[in-house]
Amino acid sequence: SVREMEAMTVGFDESMEMDVISQGPQFIDYMVRALDGYGIPVITPGGGLGAHLDASQFVSHIPQTEYPAGALVCAIYICGGIRGMERGPLSEERNADGSERLASMELVRLAMPRRVFTLSQTEYAIDRVKWVYDHRDMIGGLRFLHEPKTLRFFTGKLEPVSDWPEKLADAYAKEFGEDQ
Repeated sequence: SVREMEAMTVGFDESMEMDVISQGPQFIDYMVRALDGYGIPVITPGGGLGAHLDASQFVSHIPQTEYPAGALVCAIYICGGIRGMERGPLSEERNADGSERLASMELVRLAMPRRVFTLSQTEYAIDRVKWVYDHRDMIGGLRFLHEPKTLRFFTGKLEPVSDWPEKLADAYAKEFGEDQ
C-alpha cells in the first residue's frame, strides 16, 4: 500500500543520516559503559548490535549443563520485560553421541533496535539488569522438558530446575510493586 511504501521511504532516508545511523551504537556503548561501571560482567567494547553480558561470570553458580545464559535471559525478562538472546549451548545441537556440546562462551545479547529505542528505555534496561545482577544468587538453571532432535533452540521447551523464577519475581515485586 501507499502507506507502507511511504514508511519504507522514510526509513531508507533516515538510514542514510549520520545522526540516525550512529544513535544505536551510541546507546549500546552507553549501556555497556554503565553496566561495566557497576561491575557487571559485560563484553567490552560495546558492539554494533547490542550489549553482550557474560553469563558464565554473571551467574557463575549455575553449571553450564543447566544453561546459565538461557536462565539469565529468563531472569531479565521476568524482572524487566526485557528480551535477550542466549548465545551458548542452547544455540547448539547435541553431539552425535547425545552429549551436550558445551560452548566456549555463555552470552546474553541485549539488542537495541534502531529508530525505536530511546535513552529512557536504555536507562530502564540498565537499571533492571543491575537489579538482576544484585540478586543473581536467586537465579537457578534450566533443563529441557521437551528437546527435539533438531532446532531445539527454536522448538524445545525448558523448565526451571527449582522454583527460582517465582522467588525472583516475588523479590522484584516487593521492591518495585506488582505493576512493574
